[in-house]
Amino acid sequence: MANREGMAADIEIKRSLTAAILDRMAHDGISITTLAERMGTGRTAVRRILDEENTSITFRSMSRAAQAVGLKIQLVAEPMTPRELGNLARRLAKTKGKAESSRLAKEITRGFYAGA
Repeated sequence: MANREGMAADIEIKRSLTAAILDRMAHDGISITTLAERMGTGRTAVRRILDEENTSITFRSMSRAAQAVGLKIQLVAEPMTPRELGNLARRLAKTKGKAESSRLAKEITRGFYAGA
């Protein structure tokens, strides 16, 4: 389930970034060909970047595409809510595998200290 939740969050972030780039492209009349030229890459690569379901695109590629249309991407790390931390703690308490326990414990620590 954690993997599914993480994937859903990844897709939501990618959709948001892609929508902002596509909106700017539409507003400024920028074609995929023009964006590819500005980025120094091919149209196929731009189509992959703009595919909102493709979460394997690097942050650098997304940032380059955003810059090419005059946008700046900012990331903000926020601590998890007490509810989110509680959900992770409950999952950790039920986990039997050592690797999964270690991963969840690290996730809880990151979530707790993200805003520090």
